[in-house]
Amino acid sequence: MKLLPADHPDAPKFWMYESSGVLKPVVTKYLNGEALDAKEVKVFQAYLWQWYKSPVWEPSGMLEALRLRVAAIATRQDIDDIIEAGLEIGMDPL
Repeated sequence: MKLLPADHPDAPKFWMYESSGVLKPVVTKYLNGEALDAKEVKVFQAYLWQWYKSPVWEPSGMLEALRLRVAAIATRQDIDDIIEAGLEIGMDPL
């Protein structure tokens, strides 16, 4: 993995630094175990997409499979499963 400063355009962006005010409440709900509506799931999906698509990550078959799963997120359970799979390869977006 390349080490890049957080403000580098290729670095994955952490949710807690997002400035639009849209993502942080969704991730907070998720972390508190609250239900996410369809719009919130899409917001979370967009976050995970930018995270796992960052060119900072070393290419691998597991990463490519994870990216395909992110593209198909439809439920909170999908989010849970993808985050768990990411943790297994050392990637923690939370």
